[in-house]
Amino acid sequence: MEVKLFRVSNENIKNQCYLIYEDNAGILVDPAWDYELINDFLQDNQIILKGILLTHAHHDHTNLAAAFAEKHEVPVYMSAIEIRQYSFTCPQLVAVQHLQEFVIDDFTVTALLTPGHTKGSTCYLIGEHCFTGDTVFIEGVGISDDLNVNSLFYSVQFIKQYLPAHTLIWPGHSFGQTPGKELSFLFRNNIYFLLNRREAFVEFRMRKNQPDPFAFK
Repeated sequence: MEVKLFRVSNENIKNQCYLIYEDNAGILVDPAWDYELINDFLQDNQIILKGILLTHAHHDHTNLAAAFAEKHEVPVYMSAIEIRQYSFTCPQLVAVQHLQEFVIDDFTVTALLTPGHTKGSTCYLIGEHCFTGDTVFIEGVGISDDLNVNSLFYSVQFIKQYLPAHTLIWPGHSFGQTPGKELSFLFRNNIYFLLNRREAFVEFRMRKNQPDPFAFK
């Protein structure tokens, strides 16, 4: 199985979206901004798109989902909570639940509900690869608010306990580190993985005078 990273941008937002592919079949994760870049890769490599995974409903992660779903006539997967909470719509939308295992072509996907950035943020585990959207970055965690930051703490604890240390982490944005690092790297270098007390995690995540959350690399 191969993972193709697409670095795409729109004004001040820079995204990392992904194509997982094997034997000329592929799945897109959070396609956004640059349709031609992604579609040209599919065509040039004769990859048949089989499905789309959306980690959450924010526009920078869903911008091209409808276009690819309609063009390639494939299902789009998103957390049932996320769909309901944000009234998200898309052609061929399929709702998934926490720890639901489903099959797209020859790929087995497990949905991991990890709220905190949004109510229904979801990571997707495929083999040894986990696509984390804006829940977990290599360098930190996603933006949250007073209503959801406790959920974000518990989501990080769940990831720490559920995923093997060798799992490769593919986040939706980069702030300097290369994506695809092992979870063990985050245990050593991501401060949010070192904060085991909820109160300390919340206090640090909600502190004042934080770095620019849009300082993407």
